[in-house]
Amino acid sequence: MDPSYQLLADKLHRQIDARTYLPGDRLPSVRELAKDHGFSLETVLHAFRLLENKGLVEARVRSGFYVREPRLRLIAAPTKTQTIFRAKDVAVSSLRHQTVTLGTSKHVVPLGLSLLGSEVLPVRKLAQTAASAARRYPGETSNQGPPAGIELLRQQLAQRANAWGCFLSPDDFVITCGASEALHLALRAVSQPGDIILVESPTYFGVLEIIQGLGLRVVELATDPVQGIDLGDLENALQRFNRVAACLLVTNCSNPLGYSLSTKTKHNLVRLLAKFGVPLIEDDIFGELHRPETERPKVAKSFDQDGSVILIGSFSKTLAPGLRVGWIVPGKFHDRVLELKSATSLATPSLPQLTVAEFLKFGSFDAHLRRLRKFLAEQVYRFSCAIAENFPASTRISRPSGGFLLWIELEEDFDALELAAEALNRFRIAVAPGNIFSATGERYTNCFRVSCGHAFSPRFAEAIQTVGRLAARSSAPRRMANSR
Repeated sequence: MDPSYQLLADKLHRQIDARTYLPGDRLPSVRELAKDHGFSLETVLHAFRLLENKGLVEARVRSGFYVREPRLRLIAAPTKTQTIFRAKDVAVSSLRHQTVTLGTSKHVVPLGLSLLGSEVLPVRKLAQTAASAARRYPGETSNQGPPAGIELLRQQLAQRANAWGCFLSPDDFVITCGASEALHLALRAVSQPGDIILVESPTYFGVLEIIQGLGLRVVELATDPVQGIDLGDLENALQRFNRVAACLLVTNCSNPLGYSLSTKTKHNLVRLLAKFGVPLIEDDIFGELHRPETERPKVAKSFDQDGSVILIGSFSKTLAPGLRVGWIVPGKFHDRVLELKSATSLATPSLPQLTVAEFLKFGSFDAHLRRLRKFLAEQVYRFSCAIAENFPASTRISRPSGGFLLWIELEEDFDALELAAEALNRFRIAVAPGNIFSATGERYTNCFRVSCGHAFSPRFAEAIQTVGRLAARSSAPRRMANSR
């Protein structure tokens, strides 16, 4: 750990304990602390993240960091996970399919599905843009486009890449049918059946499904809810296993823990993998959903020296999942990815590509993102408070650096699978049980994921109260049994 941000966090912690700053007080701004103490902006932000992880402070949109009320301070972050140095075949649970299928039903409260509510999507503007694109490009929308994708969209992405810390050209991009196809192409390009993929743990279940379908194995790496993966364990795994084909990570606003790797860690990550000749598949699908008070985080791809980092993104989490428009920057695997793209889906549909390209070109996307980031930060806060108020006192709640997902950890012997089944069958509430975020379904059985992508309405407040009652009721017999 960088001692500078730990030192600053400790100083602020002591001031809060000494009541220099009282609950509700605004702390000095990131820029003020950086200037007064000679730290970088990132160091100060990392210090605040550590204090958030301890429940001492909270970020408020366009306002800064404030001392938390004592009630909220008591909520700890989830515990760091452990590396299992064993390559495992992935066993996909039917619960993963239920989470996706039932989560989209209008008759179910979608507490677990990682999708935005339609109320925050620019539906009308997108419809207008699609109609305009169809009129402006009648030939392109009615014909099959090139396998690499429509050039106008690739141009827009190349321009946006500057904010990610990358200097890319339109030819560096291949447009895909969402991020799932991009992940599938990336894994096929670098691996053979039986190879090993290193993943953070817990990890997004969609990734595990793709890995299983390709006949690959995984090694699950220890992950801290604030710091991210343990680079020491990563190096250990690289030394232990011979058939490591790639390391696959969500480096910004990860799913489900919500951490973002620091710039320094990303740099060290790329250097370490390059040392062993192992490609990094970097999923940046949540990168645009950073906190509104922070700058857009760099991607690990920005440190790539030889094309070994494959960068992936999508508009499913920011614009509209139904468009199914994603992209991949394959680096030195470009020719292989383009060959696989041509052999599988030929090309991504043209009208969705042109719709997104026009949306980007005329500035609508950035204005939408500014509103969306502010909205999501508020929802994450409101959902977190509701969980803190309605769940057992021992509940741990993640404090994501962005995005709209929360990772909830209950007592070690708690059965989240049982809770999810009862919530769905009795109350039509869908949560994502933690075991579906592990390779074999045997880990994180006391955890579950909550999505904050919808406005915190009475419907969601009631759903959280209901699930909280179920959790409290299930915890009571265990406490009684343990006291005997």
